[in-house]
Amino acid sequence: MKQDIINYLKDKRILILGYGREGKSAVNFIQQNLPDAEFAIADQNELAIDGVQVFCGADYLNAVKDFDIVIKSPGIPTRNFVAADQIQKITSLTDLFLRFCRNTIIGITGTKGKSTTASLTHHILKTAGKDTILVGNIGIPCFDAFEQIQDETIIVYEISCHQLEFVKASPQIAILLNLYEEHFDHYLKPEDYFVAKKNIFRFQTANDTLIYGDIFQHASHEEIDSLPMRKIDIYHDISIPREQIHTHLVGEHNLYDVYAAISACKAAGLTLEEILPTIESFRGLPHRMEYVGEYRGIKFYNDSIATAQEAVINAVKALKDVDTLILGGMDRGLNYQPLVDFLSKSQVSNVILLPNTEQSFQKLFNKTPHTLKITHAANMADAVDVAYEVTAKNHICLLSPAAASYGFYKNFEERGADFCNLVKNYNKI
Repeated sequence: MKQDIINYLKDKRILILGYGREGKSAVNFIQQNLPDAEFAIADQNELAIDGVQVFCGADYLNAVKDFDIVIKSPGIPTRNFVAADQIQKITSLTDLFLRFCRNTIIGITGTKGKSTTASLTHHILKTAGKDTILVGNIGIPCFDAFEQIQDETIIVYEISCHQLEFVKASPQIAILLNLYEEHFDHYLKPEDYFVAKKNIFRFQTANDTLIYGDIFQHASHEEIDSLPMRKIDIYHDISIPREQIHTHLVGEHNLYDVYAAISACKAAGLTLEEILPTIESFRGLPHRMEYVGEYRGIKFYNDSIATAQEAVINAVKALKDVDTLILGGMDRGLNYQPLVDFLSKSQVSNVILLPNTEQSFQKLFNKTPHTLKITHAANMADAVDVAYEVTAKNHICLLSPAAASYGFYKNFEERGADFCNLVKNYNKI
């Protein structure tokens, strides 16, 4: 595989578009394996890298026209992208990996649940004694794993919509967990997001496997039925009795993530007898309905990963005893009416709104009958103060924002960590 990629890139003028985690991985690969290659880096941020040509600033995308191939980083928004006649130049680490890797790849995507499902799938395989690695959106660029890949290694690849945009191959085992409205700030039109997600199966053949869940808001039954590969619907095709699955993951939505992981591991060659005993030892991931602790008689949960309203609804349903919900973050212009309708009929008593979606939420609450107590918080510290004041003892305060963290935090992990720190170190009398 590695040599195939080297041969593909050889004698081409290469532009690394974006100098984040994947961009740096691409540069390292080229410098180590193609020392004579003509390549450059383009990034909106100012860069100074010894011995490397860089294009920076507002016009950094203009460099695309001068190169034969462009290795795009996931963070470059398509809405700011290149002319249509230059799209054929675009590739990515994910595209190259899917095209040239001969190992079994389990590719996992979906609006929500992909990190949990990918981590659980990897955990099952590893605990069952398989040689496996976990790469991708989970934080490890696939090119950084070359030295760990042996002939029998099973690769579990968490793939975001941004990583899927320009791929020309799909994994042999593909999981598409769900399709909800998300990341619309990144795309020119909403449909582009769903098209990117569907690339997880677009290039599969009859010998491959597609495992799917809640996708039919944005994919028709006719579209899925017409596909050539083996198809597994985790809502209807799983016959494992619930009592046989012992998991620490809470909620019905997480049960379907477990079903998806089980299906993928079976498709990779494991038996149920090998799979089922491994599930209970998986403890889940931070910032995903993570139990922070009980303080002053209040149980706090951190669900900072929940940037889609469907994820918030699932969390409230799963925890069952949420008295206070902290909502809000970057306003991406989403229609939150379904979430407001749900909350107006739920057991939740208090909603604390964070900037800058607070006005969008407030307008919807104003026109929707409810008995909720709505409070506006200036920031997370203010929200935690209010939560301690209003949340009923022996009940739950849940951070589940239904919004991205950008503009206020570096990412959802930083937001969740701030919430946990404020909760644990609250000293107000």
